[in-house]
Amino acid sequence: MKILMATFWGLQNLGGIWTYIRQLSEWYAEHGIEVDVIGTDMQKETVYILKKGWLFEKKAVLPALHSSLSPHHVPALHADPYLAFLELNRYAYELGMAYLGTESYDLIHAQDPISAYSISRVMKRKVPLVTSYHGSLHLEGYLDELQINPDTRKEDYLLTPLGTYYKTMEQLGIAASDGFIVSSSWIQQLMQQFQAPGAAFSRIPYAVDLVQYDELATKQSSYSAPPNKKVIAFTGRLEYIKGIHVLLEAAAILKKYRGDFVIWIAGEGSMGPLYKEQTQNKGLKGHVKFWGMVDNVPSFLKNVHIYVQPSLQDTQPFSVTEAQLAGIPVIVADTAGMPDMVVEGKTGYVVPPSDAAALARKLDYLLTHPKVRTRVGTAARTWARKYRSLERQAKDTLAVYERYIKKDRMAERGQDEKTDVKIGRDARTEFLSTSPAFSLPHLPIASELLADLMSKLPADYRLPDRKVIKEEK
Repeated sequence: MKILMATFWGLQNLGGIWTYIRQLSEWYAEHGIEVDVIGTDMQKETVYILKKGWLFEKKAVLPALHSSLSPHHVPALHADPYLAFLELNRYAYELGMAYLGTESYDLIHAQDPISAYSISRVMKRKVPLVTSYHGSLHLEGYLDELQINPDTRKEDYLLTPLGTYYKTMEQLGIAASDGFIVSSSWIQQLMQQFQAPGAAFSRIPYAVDLVQYDELATKQSSYSAPPNKKVIAFTGRLEYIKGIHVLLEAAAILKKYRGDFVIWIAGEGSMGPLYKEQTQNKGLKGHVKFWGMVDNVPSFLKNVHIYVQPSLQDTQPFSVTEAQLAGIPVIVADTAGMPDMVVEGKTGYVVPPSDAAALARKLDYLLTHPKVRTRVGTAARTWARKYRSLERQAKDTLAVYERYIKKDRMAERGQDEKTDVKIGRDARTEFLSTSPAFSLPHLPIASELLADLMSKLPADYRLPDRKVIKEEK
C-alpha cells in the first residue's frame, strides 16, 4: 500500500495538524506502509515531498500567473488582495502537485479542502481521495475578521469576496472527495451543511503516541512552579483563535480575590507581543509567564495543576489530550469539537466560549479544591490512555484507507458495491470544458517545464478556475 498525505498549507506552520500528519506517517512507516507527505514551504515558496528532497519551485510559475491573471484580465480574482494571493498560490500548488505526481498512489489523504479540490483538478487517473477537515475555513476567516473589526456580523462577512471564497473551497473540497475522516461530531455536522452525506464519514478522534509521551514525561522538568502558587497552563499557537485573551481576562478577574496562582503560556505566534502588552496593562506581571516554544511538553506539564483551552474554535487540540495524560484537570471552551473531549465534572470541565467570568469561577473552584483536581485529573488520564492512543487511531484510519482502495479496485472491475456513496467527483470536467479560461500553453513559462506539465495535466485543465472565480456579467 502506498499513501500520499497532502496539504495546501505549510507543513511546519500547521500546529496540531502537523502533529497529526507526522504521527500517522511515522507509525505507518514503522509498520511497513509507504507514506509520502506533500506540502508547502511558505518561506522558500516550494511544494515538496517530505524526506525525499523532491520539490517544485513556485517561482517558476508565479510571475507568469500574476501577469496572465492580472486585475486587468481577471478583475474578480483581485476583489480582495488575500483572495488573489491564495488563489494564485493554489494554481502554483496545483502545477506543483502535477509536476511531482499524484497518480502512483493507492490512496490520497488530503488534510484540507483546498488540497482535496486542487488534487482533483490535476489527476488524470482517478485515485481514491479521502479528506480530513480539521476545522472550518469560513469560520476561522470570520474570527480573523472579528480581531480587526469586532462589530462584524458573520452573515455579512460570508458575503464578502473572501468569505465567499472560503465557503466555496469547503464545498468544492467535499464534492471532490470520496470520503471523509473527522475527529468530532461538530466538524461532521458542519460539513453536512454542505451536502456531504453522512455515510461518507468516519469519525476518528485525534490521539497521542503514548510510548513517545511516556518517554518524554520521564525526563526531568526544568520548569519549576513558584513557591506557594498553583500553575494554570496553556500550550499552543499564540493566535487570536486560541482565545488566550480570554484566559488573561479571567486571570485579571481571579487576581482580585486571590493571588496563589500563576499562568504559564507555552508557544509562539503573531499575537505574542500583544498578549505580553495586555499582561502588563492588566496588572498581571508576576502572575503570567510566557515560556516561548517548549520542546518537551510532557515534561513541562509535570508541575502544572490546571490546564485551560479557551479557544474560540478548535476541533480537538492535542494539547488537551497531553494535559489529560499528565493527570491534569482540563477546562475547555464549549465550542467546536472540544466538548467531545471531556465528561463534565468527571474528566474535565466545559465553560461558555469567550466568557472570562465563567472561566475565572471555574479556576477559583479548582484552586480551592485540591482533592477535586486529583480526582478529575486521575480520571482524565485513565480515559485518555484508553481512548486516545495513536495505535488505535492509526489502525482505524488504515481501515478507512483499505475500504476505499477496495471500493476503487472493485469499481475498476465493474463490481461497485451497492452501498457506495457518490459525492460528485466529476465536477471538474462539467464546468471547465465550457469555461472561457485559457489552457496551459498560454502560460508564459519555460518551454521545458511547460512541456512536462502538459504531459502530466488533464487536457481540460484551465486557468483561472471558473468554479471559484465567477465570470463578470
